[in-house]
Amino acid sequence: VRTRGIAARRHGLPGPEECWMIRVVSFIALAVVATSCSRVEIPVVPEGEPVTYAEHLEPLVIARCLECHTTEEPEAKLVLEVGTGYGQMVGRASTQVPARLIVAPGDLEGSYLWDKLIHDVEIGRGMPRTVVGSIKLPDEELELYRRWIEGGALP
Repeated sequence: VRTRGIAARRHGLPGPEECWMIRVVSFIALAVVATSCSRVEIPVVPEGEPVTYAEHLEPLVIARCLECHTTEEPEAKLVLEVGTGYGQMVGRASTQVPARLIVAPGDLEGSYLWDKLIHDVEIGRGMPRTVVGSIKLPDEELELYRRWIEGGALP
């Protein structure tokens, strides 16, 4: 084992000590990313009460989407900063599939956002994304988005 480490260093490759450290750091980074997804507090909206963007969804959008959708470099030309997300999504055509609205109020299947959230897209990738790829939202959170869209995408 010792000679492999020396030979690896001679060729500019990491030795056993460095490989172990890389694995540990990678595991910690992956654990941080995975747990950061679960830290978002999902509001409870009783059945029959309307789900609104400002009160129920905007905090989730800020927590999950702001990494990529800011004014500096908005992914898909979509800015989701505080106070702007609703106007950017509701009734606006998708840049990836211009024939579809990002959010079509009252029409879940007509809303491209829904397809992105459930990872059922032909163009682009599912949302949200992290350094390790697309992640699926918890069922409770997806249910809020579904109720919001089907309920008319209230501000």
